[in-house]
Amino acid sequence: MRGVFGRKPFAALLTRYWALLWAACLVGCASTPADSILDRLDPDTATTVTVVAQPIQLITESPRGGAGDPFAYVAPFETDRAGTRALYLWVSAPQNIGPIDAPKLLCDGRVLALQSIPSDLSQLQLAKAPYAVPGPFSSQWYYSLPHESLECLGGAQGISLETTGLKGEAERFTATGKTLAPLKAFANHSAN
Repeated sequence: MRGVFGRKPFAALLTRYWALLWAACLVGCASTPADSILDRLDPDTATTVTVVAQPIQLITESPRGGAGDPFAYVAPFETDRAGTRALYLWVSAPQNIGPIDAPKLLCDGRVLALQSIPSDLSQLQLAKAPYAVPGPFSSQWYYSLPHESLECLGGAQGISLETTGLKGEAERFTATGKTLAPLKAFANHSAN
């Protein structure tokens, strides 16, 4: 009686299992932090833009119960036009509590001194935003990113973004651990 667990069907199932496991291992081993850094050419301005493949997703510390967007995003980028390079930081946060003021970014509990810059992309010598706005009710900001702040982000154990509504309501979003690996990869890439 061979049934479901007979010799041939079981051997075929075992062979498929090992093939899938091997393929998953190859995909996992091929993904390196360097894969998370992308260079794009803005054809309208002839500016090369270096970005992380996926912005860092921070999650709210406030219980929402399904109301509002629980995510904020942070992502560095670098522009290079004819050898002139500049570092920037893109930040996006949901307007769960209505309009919000510019947020504060903390790196391992320390507030980073970031200089806000206009959202006018032409001042960054770009025709297209480096990152897409994640939602219809999200605000976004651009900051100059000093090398010291990038080094902090690249070595951070945790980052937080604090937003404040116009009526003083506060919300805090955080990210820790492996989620921050693209920041380290970007800092290493930018140092070269």
